[in-house]
Amino acid sequence: MYNYDQKPNTSFTDRAQLFLQEANNSEYIVLCGKNNCGKSFLLKTLAQSLGEKASYLGPARYQNFNLLGFFTPTKGQSKQTQKHREFLSQWKNEQQNIDNSPLNLQQAIAELTDSKRNQLIEIMELLLGSKMELKFTAPDNSMSQKYISVDGHNISYTSSGYRLITTLITSLLDDVYDTFLIDEPELGISPETQGLFADFLFDKEIRKKYFGHIKTLILATHSTIFLDRLTIGNNHFVEKSGDIIDIRRVNSISEINSIHFFLLGNRFETLYMPSAIVIVEGTCDYKYIKKIFDLRYEGVTISVIQANSDSRIKEIFNFSKNIFGDIQKSPYKDRIFVVLDRVHGGGLVDTLKGMGLPEKSIIVWSKNGIEYFYPADIMQSIFHSNEEFEIDGDRIKLNELEYTKNELVEMVISRMDKTTVYCKELEQEFCSKIEGILA
Repeated sequence: MYNYDQKPNTSFTDRAQLFLQEANNSEYIVLCGKNNCGKSFLLKTLAQSLGEKASYLGPARYQNFNLLGFFTPTKGQSKQTQKHREFLSQWKNEQQNIDNSPLNLQQAIAELTDSKRNQLIEIMELLLGSKMELKFTAPDNSMSQKYISVDGHNISYTSSGYRLITTLITSLLDDVYDTFLIDEPELGISPETQGLFADFLFDKEIRKKYFGHIKTLILATHSTIFLDRLTIGNNHFVEKSGDIIDIRRVNSISEINSIHFFLLGNRFETLYMPSAIVIVEGTCDYKYIKKIFDLRYEGVTISVIQANSDSRIKEIFNFSKNIFGDIQKSPYKDRIFVVLDRVHGGGLVDTLKGMGLPEKSIIVWSKNGIEYFYPADIMQSIFHSNEEFEIDGDRIKLNELEYTKNELVEMVISRMDKTTVYCKELEQEFCSKIEGILA
């Protein structure tokens, strides 16, 4: 246990230590992970170890100003030496986790060379279509102070997002640094602008034109947009157990898909897609299972698809494959289920497995008919008997009562509620698997 004012004794696994040693050998590094997993601590540790050549930009970078500052060169200590020492002093002496960035946008723009400021103006127009200009406060007096005009208005009247993206670009244009560490580049920026900015960072021609001085770019992000899809090994997942931070490199398409899914909140509804897809054979299967989902998993979208035949099951699953690609590498690999009666087409299970559906996702009932898996108490209330019913084609008979399958399922689902008790096989072989992927 720590005292209330005591810093955590944070450390790294051997794998994370190796990452820290090799980080400056990479062109891009993207760090992902849960809140409080140590991404920011990791960036600051890297900024410390990389020294004056590294520029760290923390998440607390929202700024506003009316007038540009003046740039006066200082003798002796260089700008980067001064900023690095300020960063180290703040980080070592802080009594809480403060994420202030050692960059003042007003002063940073003034410190850019004329050519770099022209590049800033050019980039902002390319990214956002806004015309940025440097103007004098007194138009007829070149000795008056300058300000930044954006589409005819002072930059102080632009959105916070505009100033945040300006801060990012200004920081990256500073060519006294060759390594840049940015904590959550997506903060305050619309997804569209994030995408345009990410294109700038990952496009080699753009990098060469505007940011040729950048040797290494390290991002810690909660946005899927900043994942490196060209070189998946540049993406890393950060985890923390207690006070120990670990870093895991992404090595496969499946892993990058999992991280993408994690960054979407582990919910397919974020994409207006269902959390799971269940393919069933007939109308009664569809109505009964759909009712179970509506009652048990309120607020979760699960698609139940009625196939009507074995060939249609294969057709529907194949259609899913065309949407999601290689099922084994897709986030949907454990989220598509096929539910079959005991009696089904020969070779169907092997065909589905051959198409990429995991065997555990194929549920084959022990009896031939969904009616055998209706709640026992509801069936007793309908037939006034606990004995097993008889199925004759489309009709269900018991205790001199007879209903069509469709009539029976309508009676069953009308009696179901959130307290309904289901049979052991349905719970263990079906519902537990659905709940496993929703957890």
